[in-house]
Parts: sequence; structure tokens; C-alpha cells
Amino acid sequence: MKIDIMICTKDRPTEIALLLQSLRTQTHQDFDIYIMDDRSGTQLQQYHFMQCIVNQMKLENHNMVLMRNDIPYGVTRLRQIIVDTIMDIGKGEAILRLDDDNLLEPDYIERLIKCLDKGYDIASGLVPPCGTPSIKREVKYVKPFISDIKMNKKGELISFGDDCGYQYIEKEILPSVSFRSMALMRKEVHKKVKYEDNLGFCSFREEQFFSFRALVEGFKICVDTGAIAYHLNTPSGGERTKDYYDNLNRNHEILNKISQKMHEEHGDFLSNYREKFK
Repeated sequence: MKIDIMICTKDRPTEIALLLQSLRTQTHQDFDIYIMDDRSGTQLQQYHFMQCIVNQMKLENHNMVLMRNDIPYGVTRLRQIIVDTIMDIGKGEAILRLDDDNLLEPDYIERLIKCLDKGYDIASGLVPPCGTPSIKREVKYVKPFISDIKMNKKGELISFGDDCGYQYIEKEILPSVSFRSMALMRKEVHKKVKYEDNLGFCSFREEQFFSFRALVEGFKICVDTGAIAYHLNTPSGGERTKDYYDNLNRNHEILNKISQKMHEEHGDFLSNYREKFK
């Protein structure tokens, strides 16, 4: 299976170089790479080590497309822009979305492809913070969702399983299941589902809405707990801006409103989905 890899980046030249190196060591090597730079202070092509990696990837028969915005959009909008680009010019059967500060274990892509071969439409792995890589590798375990997150109606965390979960309002507690952003998905998913574009500039939890709409459209999501992509957890775009946490709170409010609307329109579709896999 040929894969189109999409990476959005801003002011993370060292991190994205490490990611590209981890892609070079993948057991599955049939992929092209599309990088969208959200107007970093210095263009990626100006870094000598980046030039070396790009040249090496091309020698290894990977098409690399580096794009750059004239004005910064924020990563949420940027992700949809790069998807639209890939849908027009990409040659792969599926799209793998990666953060620019990931480090993939060598079989990450291979394992996710096997999930699609089993009939899933979206597959992701576990993404523990690189500073505390303590998550156990359950190499034979594939399940519809990842770990549970519970929040109250104020948006306060009760228990927290990862950094890319989505919440769903139901009674007094918001039982939810995690959906990792480092996911491989069939192109058919992107033909029907778009990334959210009404969130704050910091792009907090847009995967939640993407997952909601994918499930409503009838797509199947799974996680392979043996697939690991470590997360460096470095701040997007360099240092956190002074209004970063204001943006997070604003996105939480938007998330609550859309979650409630989804529940009103479609009922308890999450529980219904999980029931199918018992």
C-alpha cells in the first residue's frame, strides 16, 4: 500500500528532522511526504541538515513536497489545506497524519496498514510522551478505541489517558474514548470528513470533531496498541504565546457546544459503536 504522509510544522526544524529520520527506518517504505510550513521564522530549506535529509529521502525514492504559507493559519486549518493538496496530487491509497514532533518505532506504519487490511478505515497507535515512555507495548492487541478519558460538564479532567482524546456529553459525566492524531486513514474518509476550522489558533483537540463525524459517516476507527509513536511534546511554533491558555479555554467551550449538538442530532452513537465490538 502506498501512503501519503502529511506533516504540518512551524518553527520545529530539529524535531521534524528527527521525525524524517524515523521515517527512513520504517519497515514499510512505500510512501511520499508532504510538509506544510505555517510560515516559520526560518524556512526549512535554509537548514543544511534538512537539505541533507531531503536529498537522502529523494535518493531513497520518496517524493517530498515542501510547501509554505505566506501568512500563518494555525495548524487546524493547515491540516485541511494539506489534505486538499494531497487529494489533488497524492498517489497513495491512504493518508498518514503525523505531528512534527513524533518519533516512530520502525514498524509503526506497517502495523497500521495491517489494521486497514482488517477492514478498519482509520487506524492509530499509542503516542506516549517521549519524556516518560512507560506505556507497555501490547503487540497483539487491536481494539476499536484507545484509553478512556472522563471529564465533568465543566470540562475538568477526572481521569486522563492521553493527550488527544475527545469528550462526549452523557448524563453527569463525559465518558469518552481516545483517538490519536497520528493516524492512518483511507482517502475515502477525507472525502466525507473535514478538519474543524472554527477553533482557536492553537488547534486544541480538533481530532475530537473529526472522529465524531467519521463515526457518524459510518467509518470504523481502531488502535493498535503495539504501534508506538513517541511524542516529544515540544510547544508548537516555539514558546507558548501569552494567550495560549486563553485559546485552550475557548476551544473547550466550542468542544462542549459541538459535543452537545452531536448528541442531540445523532443520539448516543459512541456507545452504539462500542457495542458492536463486544
